[in-house]
Amino acid sequence: MKSQKLSTFVAFILLLALSTSCSNDISEGPASDFCNKLQILAGPDSALTNLTLDNSQLVNQTIADLLELASEAPSSISKETQAVAFLYEDILSKIVSVSPSQRTTELRKFQAELDEVTTSARALELYGETECGLNFISPFETSNTTVPQANED
Repeated sequence: MKSQKLSTFVAFILLLALSTSCSNDISEGPASDFCNKLQILAGPDSALTNLTLDNSQLVNQTIADLLELASEAPSSISKETQAVAFLYEDILSKIVSVSPSQRTTELRKFQAELDEVTTSARALELYGETECGLNFISPFETSNTTVPQANED
């Protein structure tokens, strides 16, 4: 069960940067491909949204999707998108390379980097809202989603 809780935690952290309910109002022009990719990545069917650490195919697809997004970012948001993508690549690569019992410890080692990338994640969110017409939903807003209880085994 701890592995499942950690998977949920990691997915939650990743979704802090990219959780979204997207409108179809995507701007035309050079940023539209990036906006389309951002919308797909944050959508309900993406590998990121459905990420579990015990599914290496989803982990690898999530990493590939994030790196592709970073490689296609417009110059105005490129640095921030790369910071988010590269950090999550490092986190996911490390966490899946250790045993499930070590994942929480390894994730904690990234806390400082997670704190630092918050500004970049917020800039990416703002870009998505202003340039792509996406509506990002705060993970702290009330929703109908049931959150699993953390029970120590």
